Amino acid sequence: MSSQKELDALNKKLIKYIEKHQMTPEGAMRILGRSMSSKSILVGSDFHCGSINALCSPEPIRDDGLQIVPTKQQKALYDFWETIPDQITKKPVLFLANGEPCDGANKKNGGSGVWTTNLGDQITDFAKCMEVIPYEHMLMTRGSPYHVTIDGTNFEEIIAKQMSIDNYRAFGGSGKTDYEVNFEINGKFFNATHHVGFSRWWQYRTTPLAIELVKMHFSNEKRKFHTDFLIRSHVHYYARAGFLNTDAISTPAWKLPDAFMYRNGVPVYPDIGMIEIIVESNGSIVINPIVDYEVHLELSPMVKHY
Repeated sequence: MSSQKELDALNKKLIKYIEKHQMTPEGAMRILGRSMSSKSILVGSDFHCGSINALCSPEPIRDDGLQIVPTKQQKALYDFWETIPDQITKKPVLFLANGEPCDGANKKNGGSGVWTTNLGDQITDFAKCMEVIPYEHMLMTRGSPYHVTIDGTNFEEIIAKQMSIDNYRAFGGSGKTDYEVNFEINGKFFNATHHVGFSRWWQYRTTPLAIELVKMHFSNEKRKFHTDFLIRSHVHYYARAGFLNTDAISTPAWKLPDAFMYRNGVPVYPDIGMIEIIVESNGSIVINPIVDYEVHLELSPMVKHY
């Protein structure tokens, strides 16, 4: 329970807000009532903990006891990560981790590009980072096996058990993670899966999302419910597409360019952040992109002058 002093301070803030915006009592009650009955979803993905180019806690420690010193960019990523609770409108009823909490051992490059090849270290560090993020429930989808699976062992399932994530298997069976999740909030049905088609150019980024929307539309009869909102990830950029009764987004990431992204030339820098989705009691959906556009991250490459 809040103390009387805290309640009085809150009442004063509400009065100032109402006076500043010249709101009628009826208008104020509508907004306050709607904000109290709305529910918030927070979506993050592609965290890639373990990569030297991605999110890590301030003090990542390997299983062998070696303490890692984060790079300048890793520190900047975590600094932005810590601002997320201040940028959401309310405590999320659900946090959706839409795949790839860890980066994997990077076998194709001999383990280069990661500060540990031990996926246990990587998911432990992800759990440390998640201590910052508020939520009531959590769901997790499965991402690319290259990043999260070794010899048939899926580490998203392991971390889901460690963090007491809600159980989910789309078509039955025991377990906590699957390649898709479906959930309902305030009468709106959501579908999330990690992968979606990638587009190098901005003007085409909505096309794979529109394809997903049409595909889901023609699956409604078989799935026995209408999907109102699609969540996709993997591409490391935020995009949004929609039709009359459906919307779709792709989510930003927490990893900066690595050697793989330079295989076709200088890469386009990713979007960094999360997406808050607010579902009002009447079913209206508000999207709040919490995306960093170089406010906190120093992305400018060094230039040598001679």
